[in-house]
Amino acid sequence: MRSIWKGTINFMVMTIPSKAYKATEDSRVPLHNVHSVCGSRLEQPKWCPVCECKVEATEIVKGYGDEALTIITDTDMQALPLKSVRQIDVVQFVDIAQVDVRAFDECYYIGVDMGDGKKKSPNMRTVAVYNLLMRAMEKAGLVAIGKWSYRDKEHLAVLRPFDGVMLLQTLHYAEEIRDYGEVVVKGTEPSEKEMELALMLVERMKGAFDLTQYRNDYREALEKLIEAKLAGTEVTQPVGAEQAPVEDVAEALMKSIELVGSKA
Repeated sequence: MRSIWKGTINFMVMTIPSKAYKATEDSRVPLHNVHSVCGSRLEQPKWCPVCECKVEATEIVKGYGDEALTIITDTDMQALPLKSVRQIDVVQFVDIAQVDVRAFDECYYIGVDMGDGKKKSPNMRTVAVYNLLMRAMEKAGLVAIGKWSYRDKEHLAVLRPFDGVMLLQTLHYAEEIRDYGEVVVKGTEPSEKEMELALMLVERMKGAFDLTQYRNDYREALEKLIEAKLAGTEVTQPVGAEQAPVEDVAEALMKSIELVGSKA
């Protein structure tokens, strides 16, 4: 894998030269924007209206403001007076259950920086400190909280052991999490019978979670659609039975329990 960041993890007075790697990838089918009139693929160049020319990625820098722009270069970004630009400072250890589930964002693997050139193995002291931090968190049942600057933003992050490697998960700040007051559903409480049937249904559907058992049905359906259109085959939409609105909750629960039993 290609690393997307290089720096250090600072664990009090101990330092671990590290590299970050994206832990996930996008599985969407790449679709292009096409002009419906002629069927041509649309171009989206970065265009400068003053120079009247297409701008290459290497010529692009950041700017702040609306009219009189203040230019911010990569050199400026690296010179920010933030330790998190080049290092992940461990500032606290917490129980993961205390972290608001809404705050979790992206995942990255954090590996030991093996160096460049002819050096093929990391310093053994570095490996020892890396493993020490992981084992200590495993033994304590805690995760580390730190700050990490990446992609023009200082992220709050959770650092945790994961199957022999360090996993970093970025977090949204409290002010970035939207209030849910407007979507809170208020209504009548379920009856004892409804609750009993609901718990029975939940128990019938309970099982061990295995991520590999779930497939991206949307992607597969889209790929089959593309294959059919390439082959000139007519694409028909499957007709599904419409769900009738629930009138009697207990009756609907009973039917659901019977359906789960028949599938089993």
